[in-house]
Amino acid sequence: MIILNQLQKRFSPSFARIARKGSERPTKYIYLLILILIALFMQAYIHNYNIVYLALFFTFAFAFSSYFFGRNNIRSLEVALLSSQRVFANQKSSYTLLLSSSSERELYDITCICSEERQHCKRISADSPEVLTFSHTCAKRGERAFESVQCDSGFPLPHQLFYKVFDLQKSFVVYPEPKGESLDAYIARNRAIYGEKDDFEGVKGYERSDRISQIYWPSIAKGGSLMSKVFTYINDAQLLHFDFLSCGTDDEQRLSQLSLWVLECEQRGYAFTIAIGKRLLESKKMSTDEILTYLGRY
Repeated sequence: MIILNQLQKRFSPSFARIARKGSERPTKYIYLLILILIALFMQAYIHNYNIVYLALFFTFAFAFSSYFFGRNNIRSLEVALLSSQRVFANQKSSYTLLLSSSSERELYDITCICSEERQHCKRISADSPEVLTFSHTCAKRGERAFESVQCDSGFPLPHQLFYKVFDLQKSFVVYPEPKGESLDAYIARNRAIYGEKDDFEGVKGYERSDRISQIYWPSIAKGGSLMSKVFTYINDAQLLHFDFLSCGTDDEQRLSQLSLWVLECEQRGYAFTIAIGKRLLESKKMSTDEILTYLGRY
């Protein structure tokens, strides 16, 4: 335990320095640069050519000065979380990052790495920041934090890689995976409460829980994907009521079912309540994201 604490104290300042100013490491091209310098030196020393001495001097000076250009290039880079989509378990979602320059200088050759996804920017000007979109998938619901973002730059020479690590310091809630019985099937099972089908409203993507009678056959005849009919109901003005304990056999299945119904109610503009534990979630008093957040943290 003492050793772990010592290592943490030793490397924490180093990480903070990398995140603030950036750091560097040699690449495989450093060996090529060393070979070129040795070859030039041998040629100049053996044959005593002044022109080779000049070439050696300029090569070394350019390679040495590139360090300062590269450090200033990566030091001015700033990364911030711009926006993010809703994140559901086992479903791909996206978020956008804003890459900008904290000074008046332009930045060159920036590669942004998040997880295993890499995106490259040739140039970032002070008055024109770059917006990059990344995707992520979470296997389980609950509270999560955005992963750190590393930005690399090989400017101006590729023998040295400059990098900077950004901790976005933002968290998000992974909502339960929306799956289960469709809202139409639920209302059909409760005709005594919600009434009979009234008018044909439109179509939606087919789900396994939809009945065969709901299939919209013209969509198949036109060569499209399988669709289901959507109907309005006579008593749509009445609140839909969902009970957590009657939505499935275990908590995860119940949460997934409720997540699906919440999304469908949002799409159709239906008001609803959810009885879960000792809480009553009401769509008229809470936003959809607030309800999904509660389900994700349950």
